Amino acid sequence: MTTDHRGGAPMPRPESPTVRRIMLGIRLRALRTRAGVAADDAARHIARTDSTISRMETGQSSVPARVLERLVELYGATPDETAQLTELAKAARQRGWWQRYGEVLHPGFELYLGLEAEATEMHAYVSEWVPGLLQTAEYAHAVLSVEPRPPSDEEIQARVEARLARQAILSGDDPLQYWVVLDEAVLRRAVGGPGVMADQLRALASLARRRNIKLQVLPFSIGAHPGTCGSFTLLTLDLGDAAVSEYAYVENRAGTLLMDKMPEVETHRLAFDSLRAQALSPRDSIGMIEKIAADLGETERLGA
Repeated sequence: MTTDHRGGAPMPRPESPTVRRIMLGIRLRALRTRAGVAADDAARHIARTDSTISRMETGQSSVPARVLERLVELYGATPDETAQLTELAKAARQRGWWQRYGEVLHPGFELYLGLEAEATEMHAYVSEWVPGLLQTAEYAHAVLSVEPRPPSDEEIQARVEARLARQAILSGDDPLQYWVVLDEAVLRRAVGGPGVMADQLRALASLARRRNIKLQVLPFSIGAHPGTCGSFTLLTLDLGDAAVSEYAYVENRAGTLLMDKMPEVETHRLAFDSLRAQALSPRDSIGMIEKIAADLGETERLGA
């Protein structure tokens, strides 16, 4: 659950329309399979292409009410199934909180945010920056200011606000379980200058003491390791009676890649397991973070 900052009362984590689309797609595919209807036959029935059926069944696009009516009729859905799917489709058409920032978010990132909003667990290896869920406002501003095509001040501020809004999933009665392995380079890179970085590291050490956050540092001394290909995130979602889904997410300058096929997800999970096994313990990691923060604080003091 999250907290209503106006009154301090606990609030349930909001349902993600992205996840509702995925659940709807899973159930539609199950109904189609049960009915023995081929995807191309379903597409012809609703006067759409095969790719439309695929996009609806994978949660990449919403299902209009009239299309849903025709599909459940074709698939022979029971009245109870039809009612459940209708409610799910309505929820899937709602707007997520992040969509107000759609104009300033990178293409493809909204889909990731929809999954992140309802993930039960996330595991991440990060080699460049402190992950967005753990960033301070000042650090986030510094990161966003150095893109190849620098956004305007207004765009940067909007993206910082979106980044901070994401962090609500780490708090409340039902917080995300978050396990992060940070490359030591992330700690040594003085983003925003010594003062901003020292504050970020102190915040990081504090967050690492929360029961739902586990943070480990992968030291330089490890040498070559499975994370040398870059950062990645694993997300686990409980989709109720539909399934438990796992995704692997990779982001770089060229774009984003969200993977849900088991071989791809398993490859990233094995890499994460290897990285966490080689990383410092959570206690030793906090010690390193605090030591670097203290050194940066001294650097700032001497430079004042």
